[in-house]
Amino acid sequence: MLSERVGCIDAGSEYCPCYLAETNDCLICSHLQGKSFCDCNWSGVCIYQNFYWYGNKKSDIRTVVEGRIIEKKKVHEEIVIFKLKCTKTLARQLKQPGSYVFLRDPEKPYFFSVPMSIMDSDENTGEIHIAVQIIGPKTKSLLKCKEKILIKGPYWNGVLGIKNLKTTKKENVLIAARGIALAPSVLAIKYLLKNNNNITFVIDAGKLGMIFVNDYIKDLPLKTIQLNFKKEEGIKEFSNILEKGDYSLVYSAGSDRFHKRVEQAIENIGKNMKFVISNNSHICCGEGICGSCSSKTKNGKVVKMCKCQLDAKAVLEGRKVNG
Repeated sequence: MLSERVGCIDAGSEYCPCYLAETNDCLICSHLQGKSFCDCNWSGVCIYQNFYWYGNKKSDIRTVVEGRIIEKKKVHEEIVIFKLKCTKTLARQLKQPGSYVFLRDPEKPYFFSVPMSIMDSDENTGEIHIAVQIIGPKTKSLLKCKEKILIKGPYWNGVLGIKNLKTTKKENVLIAARGIALAPSVLAIKYLLKNNNNITFVIDAGKLGMIFVNDYIKDLPLKTIQLNFKKEEGIKEFSNILEKGDYSLVYSAGSDRFHKRVEQAIENIGKNMKFVISNNSHICCGEGICGSCSSKTKNGKVVKMCKCQLDAKAVLEGRKVNG
């Protein structure tokens, strides 16, 4: 079941306190949950104190900026890579693993905004790279953008267990990714390499049948292995890699079912490894308001997964995902 002790990805940032503080729904602060006592697990600057200093109002909100389309490259019948020009500040903020933004065609209304993971970011040039899988009306509308596109961000909760990822240094790390989830893996790889980790990147091309991130990882010092997790021999080979590699952290990027297969492989070999996963919640507003990403804890508490940090295994258990 989901743990009652949760974290918030925005806590302590310039976007805290947020709208949830005004409605007594803060993920962290017990005072801003309507309680009369302090019972938080937050070790930073007091969120309630900041809320009081701001005049019992939220802090800054994320704004929409107009980005320029530098390149729009179709690499697959379903995949288009956008290279966008934004501010250097936003590009710097989006270098964190799990970063994402909302994109929208300037000619469309606000409800066409769609969350997209950042594949790469360069704060020196103010560029961000995003791989878009064309599926429905929101992503199809992005194809019609010619020169400009609206960008709202930064958002950061694309990885669950981010603390484990960021604190891993000089260790052996295994990253397993499938399909479109190869895109957000690039930021995680670069962050882990910066911390002097040895990385094995296990790639499953998935239904796409291609590895569209090759240009982003070809010059990086990591070992790549291609497997098919849909086949029994692929799972066996992955288990062999896990058993022989002496890994301290495993990062899974894919569907919840893919996460469960990776988790089961870890459990089968009986080794203690930190487990990190991509966040597959249905994110719509990114601010914890709309409720599309809501999950319930074992005691019935509703948490907002666009902001909430929970243990990866607890998330999969709470969703009752089968392998």
